Amino acid sequence: MTDRVARARYEYEGTLEKLEQDVRFEVMRGEDWSELDLAYLREIARLEAEGKVRKLASFWAISPHPPIYRAMTEGSLQLGARSMVFHKGDEIVWACPMTRDRFELDLPVLIGDFQDERTQRLCGVMSNAMQARMA
Repeated sequence: MTDRVARARYEYEGTLEKLEQDVRFEVMRGEDWSELDLAYLREIARLEAEGKVRKLASFWAISPHPPIYRAMTEGSLQLGARSMVFHKGDEIVWACPMTRDRFELDLPVLIGDFQDERTQRLCGVMSNAMQARMA
């Protein structure tokens, strides 16, 4: 789920291992990708191939720093039996389990305008993360 540029930044700074641990233990909480997570990947790839979304040159602020996509047309994402509508200009990003818990989301996706969320942070610094609770 990590954007290639975000990963490269951690690699360049010599902190890739820190990102990998954050993804494994904070983002994914030691579990595997859910079927809905995998469905999101398939759907966003389909929408990109159809020209309905395009990957932006930025990524979500919080680890694992997934790519952000901009809707080029009206459309919807199908995740399981559910559908999420988006409008031209909306931004679409994968929502990690911690984000889902925080915002009480049923599906692993956020749709909106995320211009203010462009600062790179690890998930472990969030108040409900394991590391933050132990500090």
